[in-house]
Amino acid sequence: MNALVTGGTGFIGSHLIEFLLNKNIEVFALVRDLHNLKWLTGLKIHLLEGDLFTVPPLPSGIDYVFHSAGLTRAFKAADYYTVNQLGTASFFQSLRSQKILPKKIILLSSLAVVGPSSAGNPVQESSSPLPITPYGKSKLMGEVEALKFKDVYPITILRASAVFGPRDRDFLQYFKWIRRGILLSLASKQRLLSLCYVKDLIKAIYLCFQKELESGEIFNIANQKAYKWDEIGRAAGKVMGKKLKKVKIPLPVIYLAALVSGIGGRISKTPSIFDRNKFKDMKQDGWVADIGKATEELSFYPQYSMDEAVQETINWYLKNNWL
Repeated sequence: MNALVTGGTGFIGSHLIEFLLNKNIEVFALVRDLHNLKWLTGLKIHLLEGDLFTVPPLPSGIDYVFHSAGLTRAFKAADYYTVNQLGTASFFQSLRSQKILPKKIILLSSLAVVGPSSAGNPVQESSSPLPITPYGKSKLMGEVEALKFKDVYPITILRASAVFGPRDRDFLQYFKWIRRGILLSLASKQRLLSLCYVKDLIKAIYLCFQKELESGEIFNIANQKAYKWDEIGRAAGKVMGKKLKKVKIPLPVIYLAALVSGIGGRISKTPSIFDRNKFKDMKQDGWVADIGKATEELSFYPQYSMDEAVQETINWYLKNNWL
């Protein structure tokens, strides 16, 4: 059995590749730069140099394809569409032109496709997509491009909530404040957020490999419980043995911080993790996903509690001198 993975040098893709290797699955990884393998260095995998627009010749007997390559941060909105929409279209066209016929293709998408939840109602797969940022809109268009091929390939789409775990940098800055003993909190009401530990997401992907599913099925993937940011912070503080001082920050101050962070990113020529789009996400009523469909059809049950997931993540940060 073998699998082709795009985005393998990234946070989620690298965890998936390690999992597949542990299952004795032969892995082919599409990578842009053979001299910058990041987490793939030293792994016994087949490296295929290229990108979504220049896919090299692929082995004919690919069993499974996992497409996780995508853009999560950018200076220009157009860049999201170039990678997440047009790149996905190009990749699928390459599979067809090379006559690759896998048993299953899994596309990693995002809860950002559907948009925020409201009035305490978790979003479902059947909810009308209402993305509010260029990232979310581009991921929606990526889904549209993939589904054009659903009669050619057996395609499954996973809409993941906010994913965290070892190697993730998006939650790192927040945990750095916790290590200083500071619990940053919104001065307005607390929003609820669905989270997904990376190992639980990998489990969901593997379940998709094993299940017979109708092509074009979409599943929300997240923990069963939604959390407030303060709960996440306190869990991190407990792991690090910190007595936390809660500091409430008004939304206008956070918006100003987002502007400054965005400008700093342009100066450093590195897109910022926290910008106006992230602020727009942050001020919504909530980002809560209903995972009932994944539970029923995939038998997906997250294995990690919040405390366990935060413990593993912070231990990894500390071991690798990220915190």
